[in-house]
Amino acid sequence: MELLISARSHEDGVLKSARCTLAGVVTLGRGPESPVMLDGTGISREHLQLHAEGDAIFITDLSSNGTWLNAERLARGKPHPFMPADAIKIPGFEIRVNLEGVPRAGGSQERKAPAIVKETSAPHNAGPLERVRVFGASISGVEGLLIVLALATLAFVLLYLLA
Repeated sequence: MELLISARSHEDGVLKSARCTLAGVVTLGRGPESPVMLDGTGISREHLQLHAEGDAIFITDLSSNGTWLNAERLARGKPHPFMPADAIKIPGFEIRVNLEGVPRAGGSQERKAPAIVKETSAPHNAGPLERVRVFGASISGVEGLLIVLALATLAFVLLYLLA
């Protein structure tokens, strides 16, 4: 079955989305296998999993910092039934999962990695303090300005010392 996973950051309002196939297990977190990269304090490398059993979808919290399903904290390691209308909250993010298709009749139930179709980012509140990704790190406009000023100062010091 096809899923559209969307995660909105509480910090900067950026929405990240990815389409993936739920064939086996889809793991969300800050690890490289996550279809949507969830970067932040309190996010585990493998924070939560979604898996299908027949037509039903289940969510399992794998983290030590918690996963909430419709404002109720999930017990760690225990699968809970999940409906596409449910809201998932983890530290710093709200996640929505929409069903993009129905299970294929006679399809294979083997475990394989999710096939990522695309990932998008859209700023919720664009402005001078909007966060951007530089070398994999999320920085604000002010932090970027400070980095540029520090590099310019370093360049001037090196020019002075070499002259």
